[in-house]
Amino acid sequence: MAKILITGATGNVGRAVIKNITQEQKQNLLIATQKPNLLSLNEVFFDLSDLENSQEAIAKADILFLLRPPRLTDIAGIFEPLITMCVQRGVKHIVFLSVQGAERMSVIPHSKIEKLIVKSGIPYTFIRPSYFMQNLTTVFLKEIRERKQISIPAGKAKFLWVDVNDIGKSVAAVLADVTKHQHKTYIITGKELLNFQETTDLLSEVLNKPVEYKSPNPVSFYFQKRKEGLDSAFVFIMLALHLLPRFDKTPAISKDFTFLTGEQRNTLKQFLVENKSLFL
Repeated sequence: MAKILITGATGNVGRAVIKNITQEQKQNLLIATQKPNLLSLNEVFFDLSDLENSQEAIAKADILFLLRPPRLTDIAGIFEPLITMCVQRGVKHIVFLSVQGAERMSVIPHSKIEKLIVKSGIPYTFIRPSYFMQNLTTVFLKEIRERKQISIPAGKAKFLWVDVNDIGKSVAAVLADVTKHQHKTYIITGKELLNFQETTDLLSEVLNKPVEYKSPNPVSFYFQKRKEGLDSAFVFIMLALHLLPRFDKTPAISKDFTFLTGEQRNTLKQFLVENKSLFL
């Protein structure tokens, strides 16, 4: 059976993929980590910032599940050499976690990585999820806990909130037989279009306490986040992902999740109820 290298294995999406993959396939997983546990035969050293010493992991893999850590924006310096290494080391398929609308947003890293993969000639599958519910329990969690607010310049733009676990189920379905999904793109969305005001209203209802939404000026948002210590490239990505939807058409709800898994998607309210304790 094909060996599958899972990058980002300790993050939300990577864990969701591993959780939903078949038991048979788990025996053939290569778990990418910067600190391999010698007691675990499945773990291999892999670090996008140290590609020289990551070659062995790539050489062992038939299939690569690739995601981009949010703070890595150097496409030419990191991802271009990585894709070249995949060609040289004989990787047979790349499943790349992109983002909904990547084909229209050429300024974001996901779009540039997609182009590199297509150019490489390696068979691929692109998974383009919509907006993560887990952003509420990661990116915005501190602000929700401490200030009972979400501050992001998204205006009234509506987002299709999707549970990362549903993304993991979709990726696992593709990895079960990549030959059925060569050169295909799947858009994995939630089924609810909610702007941030509607989202904070829902959050207020679940928590039984008010959570406010503020949509600041993009310039003031940038300098505030830089003052908080965030890298400028990461702040620009945040701005792109939240500003561009204000001027783009409303995203379409996709049926690809049900097509791949035969299941129904989680709702945002269900997610908030399940994770209520994190916000308190």
